[in-house]
Amino acid sequence: MKKVLLIVAAILLASAVSAQNYEKNILGVRAGLNLSSLSLSESGVSLSSDSRASFHVAVVDQILLCNRLPFYLETGLAFSSRGGKLGILNFRPSYIQVPVLLNYHFNIKNVVTIQPFAGLYYGLGIGGKIKDKTSGEKADIFGDDGLLKRSDLGVRLGAGVVWKRIYFGLGYDIGCLNLIKESDGEGTMRNNCFTISVGYNF
Repeated sequence: MKKVLLIVAAILLASAVSAQNYEKNILGVRAGLNLSSLSLSESGVSLSSDSRASFHVAVVDQILLCNRLPFYLETGLAFSSRGGKLGILNFRPSYIQVPVLLNYHFNIKNVVTIQPFAGLYYGLGIGGKIKDKTSGEKADIFGDDGLLKRSDLGVRLGAGVVWKRIYFGLGYDIGCLNLIKESDGEGTMRNNCFTISVGYNF
């Protein structure tokens, strides 16, 4: 019986030591490239705009959810410039975004960590213009006279790789809300965005 108790105690102690190896809180900074587009649908016809290259910057926080597993909740605050090109019109909205993601850290020989993630993001439109490429005229994209709603909500999927606290990431955002302010219920416009990020975890 004593041997069994010693074995159980050793296992519990090993689990506790292993759990202590997981960082409770990981702060990081990110910046990178956005390749965004707009998905449109009306009367059963769907099309996608030409992509627009822009950028994002972010501060992120990963919070350990389970002491025995490297399972994290990730949130933060980001500035993200998005939009797309439709004919002669260039949409250039900018958002403040808050993500709510779940990720898991796969540690490979204590050298590289692979971090797949999935979750939601909310974006609040803070500015931007619609530009007519032919005439050069510009109009506000949000506000009382703007074409788009300020709120954006979507699904975010992707994965990151961390090497010596240097972060590399790929992600894809799928917009879920209709962005058109005055819609009859048939016409819709949604944000989509492919992201490439680099950063550092403190």
